[in-house]
Amino acid sequence: MFDCTPDVSHTEQMSQVIRYVKRTGEVYEIKESFIDFIEVAGKTGEDICQQILEKLAVDDLDIGQCRGQSYDNGSNMASIHKGVQARIAEKNELAEFVPCLAHSLNLVGVHSAS
Repeated sequence: MFDCTPDVSHTEQMSQVIRYVKRTGEVYEIKESFIDFIEVAGKTGEDICQQILEKLAVDDLDIGQCRGQSYDNGSNMASIHKGVQARIAEKNELAEFVPCLAHSLNLVGVHSAS
């Protein structure tokens, strides 16, 4: 999982967390582990996707093993043509995109209150 947000110095940072299934005997557990913070170099879907793919390669993580992706509804992330989700789907069609409902619900609340 990758998520971007500006830090206190207004530098865009992307956090990297891996979610995986851990099997111990017959017991399966969903686990999450924080990996890294990455300074975001660009704002386009192409820029962010390239950074994600490069970071996965450095960490020896195969994008082919990814089974899901979820982002906010910004066009650079969610666009079906040039967004990160479309570019990741080109590399791995099994990485199903689900829009982040928390971001969507927040937008509804903000716009309904104004």
